[in-house]
Amino acid sequence: MVRAFIKHILGHESDSPGLFGECEGYYGTVEEQGRLRLHLHLVLWIRNALTPQEIRDKLEDKDGAFQKDLIAYLESCHTGSFIASDPVSISESVGAPRDDGFKDATYALPRPPTDRCDASCEECNACKAYEEWRESMDSECDEILWRVNRHAQCHAGCTSKKYPKCKSRFPRKVVQHTNIDEETGHLEMKHGEPTLNTFNPVLTYLMRCNSDVTSLLSGTALKAVIAYVTDYITKNPLRTHTMFEVIRAVL
Repeated sequence: MVRAFIKHILGHESDSPGLFGECEGYYGTVEEQGRLRLHLHLVLWIRNALTPQEIRDKLEDKDGAFQKDLIAYLESCHTGSFIASDPVSISESVGAPRDDGFKDATYALPRPPTDRCDASCEECNACKAYEEWRESMDSECDEILWRVNRHAQCHAGCTSKKYPKCKSRFPRKVVQHTNIDEETGHLEMKHGEPTLNTFNPVLTYLMRCNSDVTSLLSGTALKAVIAYVTDYITKNPLRTHTMFEVIRAVL
């Protein structure tokens, strides 16, 4: 599954660009949690991407066209809002009575899109069928986000007496519009839902699980990732609870 994700979604060693652009390289690690759930941490390098300093310099130059293109690209890569509806409506829809054969979106396979006509006229039957599929995709994404991506309340591991604030930094700050400080080059991304992390709708629709997509736009963020990756490389591959389980099984 991870190999398919890297090849077909990220576009590594592929003839066509991936979901976020042309893949220059990646580093990823699959880790097992205490409940035997596997999850992937991955850093992706985009070919010909500017460095954080180059981006900052262009933003400080007040290049309007660059600012517009940068915001459009980043907002296409990740968002922090539900797609087609609001939390109340999604909650009512998810909690509504279902037929016996109903399967929630996290256990259903994604449906491939239908083909539009060559002119994308939006009026013919082919284009209307595509729009129906797109609406269904958005609705399914909202359901998946509601079920697996929300941080609705803090659990036992989120806070402690020493650290009363949520370790996952929820609730997130709500930002109505993406803002750029032209004096410092700081970019604050639009974020509409305090209980959601940033995600990519296409990735959510395809993978049907919790995901978090973030663009690293500062040197501080990059240094944090380097430290994080280094920790993965050097740490003991067996967690303590795993070692005890192995010992118990042997004895």
